[in-house]
Amino acid sequence: MNTINPLSRTGVTATSSSTTAASVKTTAGATAGGTRAGDSTVVSLGAQQATGPTFLWENRTRSTAAVMMAQNFGNEPMAGRLKGLGGELLRQVAYDGQDFSQSIQRAPDGVQADTYDMLVAPTQVSQHGMGDNRIALTITTRSGVKVELALDTGDNSVAIKAESSGDLSETERKALGKLADAFQQAVDGITADPPRVDLAGLTQFDSGALASVDLKASIKLNPKETQKLEFHADGARRSVSIDGPSGSARIGVDLTQPAAWGNPEQQAKALGRYLQQVDQASSRGQASGAMPAMFKDAFTDMNSNYGNPAVAPSPSQMLTQRDQALTTGLADFNASFSLPDVASNPARPTEKDSFSYELSQKTQMSGKSAWDLSVSQQQQSRLKASYHMPVKAGATLALDLSPNSQNYKYVTIDDSASSTTSFKYDQGMLAKASHEMQAARSTRVLEYMYGKVRDDHTTPEGKASSRDLLPELEGDVLPTGAWERAQALAAINDKIFLQANPDAIAANPEDASQR
Repeated sequence: MNTINPLSRTGVTATSSSTTAASVKTTAGATAGGTRAGDSTVVSLGAQQATGPTFLWENRTRSTAAVMMAQNFGNEPMAGRLKGLGGELLRQVAYDGQDFSQSIQRAPDGVQADTYDMLVAPTQVSQHGMGDNRIALTITTRSGVKVELALDTGDNSVAIKAESSGDLSETERKALGKLADAFQQAVDGITADPPRVDLAGLTQFDSGALASVDLKASIKLNPKETQKLEFHADGARRSVSIDGPSGSARIGVDLTQPAAWGNPEQQAKALGRYLQQVDQASSRGQASGAMPAMFKDAFTDMNSNYGNPAVAPSPSQMLTQRDQALTTGLADFNASFSLPDVASNPARPTEKDSFSYELSQKTQMSGKSAWDLSVSQQQQSRLKASYHMPVKAGATLALDLSPNSQNYKYVTIDDSASSTTSFKYDQGMLAKASHEMQAARSTRVLEYMYGKVRDDHTTPEGKASSRDLLPELEGDVLPTGAWERAQALAAINDKIFLQANPDAIAANPEDASQR
């Protein structure tokens, strides 16, 4: 471990003006020549009597983080013992650029130390990577230096560590410091009860100084259940995976095509439309628990400010205001979440309550210049779900093995939807602009009475539309005033978004213009 200099946020510092020079004493078992393996050393910084629990420390180094460790250990539940530690540890690295390692665990009964004593037992305090709650942050700088932070908590311990593979420049240290609050917000979210996703801050790293950010977390919720999260962000992509008792989620965002990005207002509008689709799917498929909200938070965070692109888009492929009206303005993505299957009817264990949802966007751009630019953007969704419900609205299901409990409906849903917008230029003139949309639903309802099938019917629904947008986009049709033109293009943009409900799709252009 690198030595911490006296001007850093760490060091042996007295907290009382009456504190005398540090003295060192050893516990029973020490010899005149030193301490044997397993012995602990007390570093005394004062003579006040302890009023709280006594702790064993990994080393003598004091810091703001060490003070937090002691405070959290006594005042917070296990996951809450990381309160403030992530941000402080990253600030410490940003301040002095030095490695740091510290562990704390409660001392055995009967062992006491003065208020400012530190019982040091390196061989007894080896808690790094051993806790039930583990969070690791890895940041790679543009120069190739890798900074790794690790936080651990167990039933009887807290451990933190920061290591760097090389020297950090002043610019890199400042960039690290700017992520301190974001790191702590991510820690607070994943350790909350119930867990939350708060990753937006980590996506906003200084891409001029830092190349990538990775976060891994494993939090023990109870003896049988663990919540896990993995996050990655660099100049080309962002991704997050979530796994736990409430379900699983995967989101990947492609940042390699910035020419298709819209302005912040357009992106916020598109994000809201996609989140509406998630809400509608969750309602139709009866998704419950914490996962739908966690997915929406993660999806929002992954699509927050994309920052400066790693590679600037070619001027020849930059979209005009009119072109952007035909796209969502968001970066392409693949996203999905699912809930654990539940066999809620013991009489028919093969009838599972289930939910899975997929949402994606893909944009293809070709052409050497604006003279022959061609763009196609497709949005897609897929919902598959099944659930039990009472025969009569408002009734309560109480399914068991008795025939009298077997009066219910078992619903199976299979939905798909897509929306595709395409446009093409020929010799610098808009030659083609079209929009196609389709939505299909299948709802099967099995109705049981005293365990016997009373009814089995499937209701298919579907609708598709195809529109030529060129007449609405030609120069002599669009208003010439800036505000009026923006409003006309916004109205066209409103019609391109994915619709999973067939009833929301206009059957023909005339209906579309009135919707």
